[in-house]
Amino acid sequence: MIESFELVIVTTIILILMFIGFLPLIYLKYCKDLNNNVELYNTICSNNKNIYIQDKQIKNTYMWNISKFLFEFDKLDRYFNFSNEGSKTDKKSFNHMYSIIDGQFNIMKIYNDYLHYNIPLFIILWIIFLLNIYNIVNSYGKYENDINENNIYYLYSTLLAFFNVAIFTIIFSFILKKITEVYKDTNIYDYVMLIKELDIIIKEDKQEENKNILTIIKNYSGNKIKSVSELSLNEKFIRELINLNNKNKPLSYSNSKNYKLTLENLEKIEYYNNKVNIDNINEKFDSITRFIPAYVILIFMSIYILSKCLKSNFTAISFIIILIYTFLISIHIIKKHLE
Repeated sequence: MIESFELVIVTTIILILMFIGFLPLIYLKYCKDLNNNVELYNTICSNNKNIYIQDKQIKNTYMWNISKFLFEFDKLDRYFNFSNEGSKTDKKSFNHMYSIIDGQFNIMKIYNDYLHYNIPLFIILWIIFLLNIYNIVNSYGKYENDINENNIYYLYSTLLAFFNVAIFTIIFSFILKKITEVYKDTNIYDYVMLIKELDIIIKEDKQEENKNILTIIKNYSGNKIKSVSELSLNEKFIRELINLNNKNKPLSYSNSKNYKLTLENLEKIEYYNNKVNIDNINEKFDSITRFIPAYVILIFMSIYILSKCLKSNFTAISFIIILIYTFLISIHIIKKHLE
């Protein structure tokens, strides 16, 4: 017999929303661990920590995969300055504090995902808490201040709602802050914009003015190269590219949109991919994923309440919900990989 149908509905909704809000963190941890394992595998296979000793396509590097996960790569174009604007740099600084800027979503993919996946839960928890406060205020004086079943129910319900909303608000705020720090305190943005410049140059291979750089690229990556992800990196190639780029400065490489493309920071491409930089990025990711246990605690609290309402075994309910979560997480990861 269900003890409180309304509470079952509310708890089920919270569990669903918690799962949705949980997904970006799980996927972040999955991507970080996967890319670290791939990087370790490549290091073992090449028997050398310098990725440029042997050819390696950009799509097989840690920085490429992480930057694709963090940024909307296809939308990076709008963050380039134009050649005729007289800007000192190729790229604009981007606002990492807001999800929507000038009516468009920011390019911070994981920030947008986490924010938008968790806002519904944030709103629902606050509504539940405020409704409980309203019930207490509304019932004050109706029962002559007796300690009866109604008063006790409202008290426990409000305390639980407060506990839920307080923990989640703190976690939500901290994680958003930590995600912002990934974009603000690392050089991933500099890296991905450099790679985007190369991508534009490769895709616009009919530009006669870019003949020299395209010749170098095709010498190492083949004439059929279609995008920067197929670009092969090695020490000799990087040196040739840097030497040509230094001769070309301060001129911009030709492109149909008239973006300012001078390949600034090209000389740092080896640093972007070295172990020190990757470890720094991993530390930032770890500062986010360490909050996963807090989500787990909130989920099990809701499962416990649901089991009491359904008068069912807590372990059995937990096992079923975890199985459902595991299946849906697998589907989500597969879907993200196919996008």
